[in-house]
Amino acid sequence: MGDTLGEADLREGLLRGGRIEAAVVVARRDPDGGVDHVPYLLPSWRRGYVAIALFRGPGVRGWRDLDRLLRFLRDDMSYKLPVSLYEEDCPRLARLRSVLPRGATTKHVKADESPLPPGVDLPEPPPE
Repeated sequence: MGDTLGEADLREGLLRGGRIEAAVVVARRDPDGGVDHVPYLLPSWRRGYVAIALFRGPGVRGWRDLDRLLRFLRDDMSYKLPVSLYEEDCPRLARLRSVLPRGATTKHVKADESPLPPGVDLPEPPPE
């Protein structure tokens, strides 16, 4: 899904004065009923959302415990803005193309262009 960035690279970008502009968490369900929460972050020094790469091997980092993930974002990444949470098959994710696998907007998720319900806010990337 999308691009990845190592945790060390994220921390370095933050130390150099960058910031995380937005955070979206995608809840992936496994066949056994467990949920893996994968954060996608919008760093100010990159274009598009990125997932955190695993330290070793291919794949992205996920958290089973949503509270731990939020503590990581708030405490370790200094991200204080709202965090949006989506199910993996949510049609609203089609609006965030960099979070989806290539071609997902046509193969896996149908874009839903209906207006958002009152009180629901979709994070938008900042203007360039």
